[in-house]
Amino acid sequence: MNELKNQFFHTVNDGVGFEERGDGNLGITIKVLSSDLDTTAKRGRRTRLLRMAPGAVTPEAHAHDCWEEIYILEGEMTVHDGTDGEKVVRVGDYAARKPGVMHGPVSTKDGCMMIDFCWYPD
Repeated sequence: MNELKNQFFHTVNDGVGFEERGDGNLGITIKVLSSDLDTTAKRGRRTRLLRMAPGAVTPEAHAHDCWEEIYILEGEMTVHDGTDGEKVVRVGDYAARKPGVMHGPVSTKDGCMMIDFCWYPD
């Protein structure tokens, strides 16, 4: 059995330490939990919490050049997507997107929080 190295736990305060995404008018805040993601060199990983305020809407569909996984922790959001229409996702819902997959925009009536993992294959 392999032994885990550098394992540690710490308390995450989900009430502080969030930064505005974009120009601050989107109603989306982000708290990076860990990151060595380098989009120029296309390597590394990032884990963050994303919070969408009630009524928040992302401006447009987009794609990433890395893998993205999200898991809904609180609330719900509506995903507007050209591949399978409009879908409401709720607490416990999960998505994994390969690099280049278009998604969004997304909106939320009552707000939501999710954990987001972005990574490049080794």
